[in-house]
Amino acid sequence: MVRLQFIGLCVLLLACGVAQAQVQEPRSDDDVTRARTHFEAGRALYQLGNYNEALREFAAGYQLAPRPQFLLNLGQCYRKLDDLANARSMYQRYLHDAPQSDPERPQAEQILAEIERQIADRQAAQAPPPPVTPPPGAAPAATTLTQTAPPPKKSWIKRNWWVIPVGAVVVGVGVGLGVYYGTRAPDPCIGANLTCWDLSK
Repeated sequence: MVRLQFIGLCVLLLACGVAQAQVQEPRSDDDVTRARTHFEAGRALYQLGNYNEALREFAAGYQLAPRPQFLLNLGQCYRKLDDLANARSMYQRYLHDAPQSDPERPQAEQILAEIERQIADRQAAQAPPPPVTPPPGAAPAATTLTQTAPPPKKSWIKRNWWVIPVGAVVVGVGVGLGVYYGTRAPDPCIGANLTCWDLSK
């Protein structure tokens, strides 16, 4: 029984060693060259503001040569695309995979802290306000029904606007008739009980 356990442990250790050797197996020069091509293409696309395409190029390069610097580039693309969750994941993976002596580590830690702060701010802004609970022993607040006020009543002038133009026309006609009849010579036949004849004949 002990011997079987010992054999199982040896097989397990051997399998782990093979897996580790496969993970640490150096990439071929061809893979590294192709990864560098993807990196250069991604950097050019990033400079042009085409962050989706740059993301694809950096991801393809990382598949060929999983260098931690690719993770920084991926994280930065996600930041530009306002995908803070994936950006945080890329920076966390970089800090996990990169050696402690990596010169870009302090800046990556600072950016990760900023991303965490932005995510917390967004979650706080989206969270509903907490319900207001009355202190113990306080009477429940009375619910007041809000009534909408009726619209203000229009003034008499606004309701009867037509009176002004009609009145102006009537006054104008009256003034015109008064001027006409006031400046006209009196008719000699009016008020004289006489029949006016056409004297020109």
